[in-house]
Amino acid sequence: MTRTIREQLDPIFRPQSVAVIGASNNSDRWGYGIMSSVLEWSQFRGHVYPIHPKDELVFGLKAYKSVTDVPGPVDLAVIVVNAGQAVDVFRDCVKKGVGGAVIITAGFAEAGPEGAKRQEELVRLSEESGIRFVGPNCNGVWTSAVRLNLTFWSLPKPGPITFISQSGTMGDYLFEVSQAKGYGFAKMVSSGNQASVDVCDYLEYLADDDDTKVVVLYMEGVNDGRRFLEVARKVTAKKPVLAYKVGRTEAGARAAATHTASLTGSTQLFDAACRQAGIQICDHMLEMFDFAEALAHQPLPRGNRIGIASGGGGFCVVSAEACAKMGLEVPVLKKEAQREVLEHVREFSPSPLNPLDLIARKTHIDYAAAIEILAKQDYIDGLIIMPPYGRFHRSSSLETMKGLVESCSMIADIPQKYGKPVLAFAMREYKGTGTYEILKRGEIPFFEAPETCARVMKVLCSYGQYRREHEERQTHEAKR
Repeated sequence: MTRTIREQLDPIFRPQSVAVIGASNNSDRWGYGIMSSVLEWSQFRGHVYPIHPKDELVFGLKAYKSVTDVPGPVDLAVIVVNAGQAVDVFRDCVKKGVGGAVIITAGFAEAGPEGAKRQEELVRLSEESGIRFVGPNCNGVWTSAVRLNLTFWSLPKPGPITFISQSGTMGDYLFEVSQAKGYGFAKMVSSGNQASVDVCDYLEYLADDDDTKVVVLYMEGVNDGRRFLEVARKVTAKKPVLAYKVGRTEAGARAAATHTASLTGSTQLFDAACRQAGIQICDHMLEMFDFAEALAHQPLPRGNRIGIASGGGGFCVVSAEACAKMGLEVPVLKKEAQREVLEHVREFSPSPLNPLDLIARKTHIDYAAAIEILAKQDYIDGLIIMPPYGRFHRSSSLETMKGLVESCSMIADIPQKYGKPVLAFAMREYKGTGTYEILKRGEIPFFEAPETCARVMKVLCSYGQYRREHEERQTHEAKR
């Protein structure tokens, strides 16, 4: 194909018109769900064309018997007919000259020899026509660029994360969990069998996608390992890539083969190659998006030396130990910095060595000032903190409320002011407070456990180190 990857995939991620082939008024049909997602759970402002062989109206819109009957151009065709009809339907798409396609239908290579033949024919037609398609055997896509939702029965929150999942059901689950945490997405792709567009193509496209700040991958297999690593290396030079890879055991590999017809290989070789390419490997799938949220919004640390501050000693102990287990340093504050901190706490305060146990802070503003002292030290690269606690009550004095607001504002400014990441741990109920909203102005991510903060900080440090080494190599090569 002579067209650029952007020209090939823009019809899928930035369409102005969509034809749903297999659209239905029957709530038991998949085509009903697709139409519902497009019309009720999207903010898509382009043309929507239902394709149905008999019904004149689908969801109140004029229906067409074939995509070739649509009077205007069709950027994206969404195919939800049965597998036996899918190839003929795709031929109609070729005749129409659609820009791209998403083939939801299952029953292809993952289903056996007959399905594999159908998939091979789809690929042949795609290569001859230049029409790329997502799937088959997938759950669709979400793209914030045009607010088009082909997947969910709720409106996704736009944001900087793009998620490529080789599993539709697992992708939906992980997406819902991350949405519940308040994370926003630029794109979500259920990639299915990856017959036409594979993970390498997605990465190549996302490298220059301004909406995407972080890429998250759920992978069951890679068709071309060499190309995957070459493309990934180009992407990680610009933005982080996180990967959760399954098929690491015999049982997992067997399940992957029957699920999406995926081939898996040596876990050790894959992990080592990924790390060389700058990909951050995730061992726990539910934490992938915690990592992504921090990478999308926080500056990268210049080293692995962490400052810890909390309103209680127990959190200090747990956080320090969690950091040490992750290979992060928790350096003792120098005497001058300790003296500065002592000005903001009462005489019975624990020694301010790092971690800082600020249980005896004088005021809310003193709490934030002590945290800022940590941030100012050139031997501190990132911070893990407990946020200022307090609510706005009618009985609260104006001075107390103003102090709480100012302290949160001071902390919210730290990432940009000092170029250092700040991670916060807080109970779930904290997200319902006004102080949480103030801290989110600084895009500070919140987690429910100090151990999670430590693991997230480790990923920030790891990717930061990779970027520094990459830039040093580029500088060295430029001088040669």
